[in-house]
Amino acid sequence: MTRENGIVYTTAAVLLLTASAVGCGAATPAHAVEGSTATTPVGLASAEHADAAVVDELTGARCDREQTCNNVGDGRKYASRDTCTESIRGDLGNDLNSYHCPRGIKREGLDSCLSAIRTEACSNPLDTLERMEKCRTVHLCLE
Repeated sequence: MTRENGIVYTTAAVLLLTASAVGCGAATPAHAVEGSTATTPVGLASAEHADAAVVDELTGARCDREQTCNNVGDGRKYASRDTCTESIRGDLGNDLNSYHCPRGIKREGLDSCLSAIRTEACSNPLDTLERMEKCRTVHLCLE
C-alpha cells in the first residue's frame, strides 16, 4: 500500500465514523422516562403523540379524581368512567405531544404530577395539565 492509499483509506474511515455518529444522533428514539426501568420508550410513541403509558397513568389519576369529586355518573360532567377516560386521554395526548416534550418525560416530574392530581381539591377546576404547577411541561419534560 502506498502512502497516498493509506491517507485515502484513513480519511475515508474518519469520514465514515463521523457520518455514522452524526446519523445515529438524528435517529435516536425518544428517551424513556428518566429513572424508570421501562423497556418501552416513555415520552413519545410516535412523532405526534405522547407515549400511551404516560397518557394512561395521567388519565387514570384524572378520572380517579373526577370520581372522587363526584363528577362521573348520570347527569354529571362524565356519564361514565369510559367517557371520562376517552375525553381525558385525548386531551392529554394533545398536551404531551412531541412538540412539548421532544426528549421524553422525567419520571420524577410524572410522579409529582400524579401526586398533585390525586390531592387536588375538588373545588379547583382541572381541565388541563397546565393548570397545575407540578404538571406543567417545564416540570414533566426532559431537557
